[in-house]
Amino acid sequence: MSSASAQTEELIKEKAKVLFFQKGYLNATTQEIADEAGVNRALIHYYFRSREQMLELLLEEALHDKKKKVVECLSGDEPFREKIAGYIDVVVNFGLTYPYFTNFIISEINRHPDKEQLFCSQNKSKTADLIREQLEEEIKNGKLAPISAEDFIVNLMSLCNYPLLAKPILKTIHGMTDEAYYNFLSERKRTIFITVFGEEPPHSVFTSVS
Repeated sequence: MSSASAQTEELIKEKAKVLFFQKGYLNATTQEIADEAGVNRALIHYYFRSREQMLELLLEEALHDKKKKVVECLSGDEPFREKIAGYIDVVVNFGLTYPYFTNFIISEINRHPDKEQLFCSQNKSKTADLIREQLEEEIKNGKLAPISAEDFIVNLMSLCNYPLLAKPILKTIHGMTDEAYYNFLSERKRTIFITVFGEEPPHSVFTSVS
């Protein structure tokens, strides 16, 4: 594949991600994707054959990217609290970039139950195993109440992901603009950390989404 061809394929994928995961157009057609990318619709079929094939590729790539970042932040030598702050940063930033990603996966599984194993197996990061030893040490030293690694991760995932799943509801209830919602999620990183540990997060640990 030539450099120009590879660039065109990447452009189409990035614009499709914007439509599906960023703007929330869950039923975007190949024509709408082509219009967003500024290419002929025939190129969509040339590179991906079908909308469904493109969607599976985009989901696989996005899930892989998210899982890789989560594993990286939990596999280092940093103290436990810094690792958890890093996890919060990764998950919330991913949600700020693609606020409809989780909704998209749930919608696809509801429409195509046979895809559940595919999506879940791609996203089955054993994060509990990555934090288990340090979590048990925190509990042993009296810094956290007893809790299993699985429950700890589920609680953390819920705190991070619920505002993404409930975006339309939260915006309506609280009268938020898109900018206000973005700021709410950005500031929520600190709130999540304080909720989990009862203390302020490490200084300047959270990053912004460009």
